[in-house]
Amino acid sequence: MCFAHSATASDAVHVQAGVGPEAAASFAQLAGEGGLGTVDVAGSGTPETVAAPRGDRVLDGYGQVLHNRWNRDLEPAVTVRPGEEIQLLCRDALDIGDQAQTLTPDGSLTLDLGRIHPLTGPVHIEGAEPGDILEVEVLDVSPLVDFGYTTVSPALGLFGTLRPDVLGVFAPWIEAAQLSDPSPGRVPSAIPENQPFGTGAAYVQLYRFERGQSSGYATFVGSDSGKRAQIPIAPFLGIMGNAPMRKGMYRTFPPSFSGGMGGNIDVRQITTGSRLQLPVYAEGALFSAGDGHMAQGDGEISGTAIETLMSATLRFQVIKNTVISAPRAIVPAADPTQRAMSAEMAAQGYYVTTGAGPDLMEDVKNAVRDMIDWLVTDQGVSMHEAYALCSVAGDLKISELVDLPNWLVSMTVPRGIFEEAA
Repeated sequence: MCFAHSATASDAVHVQAGVGPEAAASFAQLAGEGGLGTVDVAGSGTPETVAAPRGDRVLDGYGQVLHNRWNRDLEPAVTVRPGEEIQLLCRDALDIGDQAQTLTPDGSLTLDLGRIHPLTGPVHIEGAEPGDILEVEVLDVSPLVDFGYTTVSPALGLFGTLRPDVLGVFAPWIEAAQLSDPSPGRVPSAIPENQPFGTGAAYVQLYRFERGQSSGYATFVGSDSGKRAQIPIAPFLGIMGNAPMRKGMYRTFPPSFSGGMGGNIDVRQITTGSRLQLPVYAEGALFSAGDGHMAQGDGEISGTAIETLMSATLRFQVIKNTVISAPRAIVPAADPTQRAMSAEMAAQGYYVTTGAGPDLMEDVKNAVRDMIDWLVTDQGVSMHEAYALCSVAGDLKISELVDLPNWLVSMTVPRGIFEEAA
């Protein structure tokens, strides 16, 4: 297959991407089913609006879909030398582009999941061989458009859509309280029953920022309540990975399904200034990337962060004859959100909730439930708005393993993001 480069900083660039017969047949089937369509994006950015690489090397995965499955038999879209910079232009995770700006909650339920995670690549790095490490230096990550989105649907996330039977039960009493409370019942702060979209409906939340903006804030105006917030941004690519160890065509998630090659790792700390190391399993590494996020909390609990179309300028190095079993990285900060926050925002502190018990996943759910509950009652947002905010600005942590087998999980959300924090 041949993909002609669309208008970029270098109209002379023309990228050839060839695939083997079996892979070509699979992609043809996907295309015939509408799984590899293209989306026009009104007002889209160009490489001139973001940091451009030296040498003007640009790989356009923005004007067309290059691939959205891992496959070690894909021909490289471009070849670079170690130390050479290249800019990757990436589509958004759901491949809906400008449609996100008019997407309705009901419409989100009809999205073609076969189009999830369009990737820019593969990039062949000269000299990379199986048994080496590919080191990816992130020089810049910037949005190509001025909007991002978060979706909530039954298919993704910790709770799917917020069904009361999953989220809002809040046990009327537990053990000692059952004996001592003369009028047991739901805790006074439990989520009100009349919350918008509290019955399992899908949800879409938009955010605004500037093209090329890589610091500062994204603007949140709640789709249900109109509540305003400023979300600290730290742009990064949720997917960065090499060709897999095994032959075949694989979906982009879960990550590291074939030899720890990376993929949909969603590590929000791998921002500009990071060096990501990935094991190499195929000649040339065959690196691909996508899934741009403007902001994400640790956990990405709703299944999406602030999704957007993104540019990334990268530089590659090859560490010869060194084997690692999984991705690892050197990053500028353990908490990039704190670096993005103003002193005034940070001074307002954080909400903290916890979940404790022998099941880590239940602990996570309990900590998130309590945070959603608190945001709803303290800030006046809807359940789905709170859920989205937890996904883009809330951080989950395992706070202690001392009291085994009862672990403690905590969640934090900065209070200063709200324009009128309580």
